[in-house]
Amino acid sequence: MPYFDPTDRPRLAEDEYFRRKDAEILRRALEIERLARERVALAEALGASDLDASEHLHAYGLRASTAVLVEWLPAVEVAWLDGADEAERHALRVLVNSDGRATAEGMALLDGWLAQRPPEELFVAGRRALKARLRVLDPDEREAVVARIVAICEATGRAAGGYFGVGSLSSDERRQISVIQSDLERPL
Repeated sequence: MPYFDPTDRPRLAEDEYFRRKDAEILRRALEIERLARERVALAEALGASDLDASEHLHAYGLRASTAVLVEWLPAVEVAWLDGADEAERHALRVLVNSDGRATAEGMALLDGWLAQRPPEELFVAGRRALKARLRVLDPDEREAVVARIVAICEATGRAAGGYFGVGSLSSDERRQISVIQSDLERPL
């Protein structure tokens, strides 16, 4: 039977404590490094120089693989003007799927935004990221991107059926789309 020195017990407990602490510090450092890589990848995917906006978007679930959804945030905002009814949710899903850049991860994120209204900070950060991206495009490309975003917003608003189901935009939707368009066209 091996000899057991009772004076070693506190030292063993102390060694175990510091092993656990070291492992926790290493785990936290690796997590911080992973998050930093994700944020940089998102900023690059957005093509935006507004790192604060990228940080906010990351905090709300956007990743490099779902960065394309930043162009759809204005339409989500328009959908929520009247509660994001089923027709608007369906129209947005169809539009995103037909875009060709949709991923399963992106669709899940979009579904979350359509199930529960995202906070205003997400919409603001999305527009800031869009404006930063638009700033580096040539004027023709910039105009085309803004026109595409406005068209998506209008299609979303019309999906609700307007008044008496005639497919028109409500005055609130028209006003919000105009605000979105002018905000995107205005320089940072």
